[in-house]
Amino acid sequence: MEDQKNQNQPIPFKKSSSWKNFLGKKWAFPAIYIGTAAIILAFVMWYQGSMTDSVIDKSNLTNGVSVTTPQEGTSNPASDLESEDAVPVNTTQPLAWPVAKGVTYELGMSFFDDQQSKEEQEAALVKFEDRFIPHTGIDLVSTDGKGFDVAAALAGKVVKVENDPLVGNQVEIEHADKMVTVYQSLEKVLVKPGDEVTQGQVLGTAGRNVFEKDAGVHLHFEVRVDGNSVNPEQYLLQSEAKTQ
Repeated sequence: MEDQKNQNQPIPFKKSSSWKNFLGKKWAFPAIYIGTAAIILAFVMWYQGSMTDSVIDKSNLTNGVSVTTPQEGTSNPASDLESEDAVPVNTTQPLAWPVAKGVTYELGMSFFDDQQSKEEQEAALVKFEDRFIPHTGIDLVSTDGKGFDVAAALAGKVVKVENDPLVGNQVEIEHADKMVTVYQSLEKVLVKPGDEVTQGQVLGTAGRNVFEKDAGVHLHFEVRVDGNSVNPEQYLLQSEAKTQ
């Protein structure tokens, strides 16, 4: 009977294992999470470092700039260019003096060049309202005080015709090699924007303007290359006389 009673008594619970005791702590799961994250981060940093070392080993670096070394047997483009004949920068044909045939004129104020002597620079300054302004072209002045026919220095397309209150009527013609010729101080204009003109074609007649009133009847002629004013005389036919 006593043995039977013992069998019917409830079996007591076993004590919790140490692992369960650990998991029962409040700080257990945060500690596991932080430790796992640290292991993953360390692995990622190790992997990125190994990839960076691999890239640097395959490049030649000079002052932080990647340099590509030509393989043996390949040509060097720079040396190939040096072996070729030099190509002139300006391929535009020489400009004719911008006056019609039979016109008598003389050269007035010249182009202001900062490489010239002090005296030549002073002679190429336009005095306007108590200011001295560098002259950006050359002046062809009438010898008899009368207007004369102005001609295109080179074939091209008329891109601008306007009446400026200071320089008078002006015409701009576009040519190859980013060159533009400018004709100012015109009394009369015979062309319009969009016209295709030939070298020597009459554009209008020279007159007076406010900006260079002391020059009298004259043509102010400019040459611009890539938007910058240059000395027209380096492009004009030097063999031509100043009487056409």
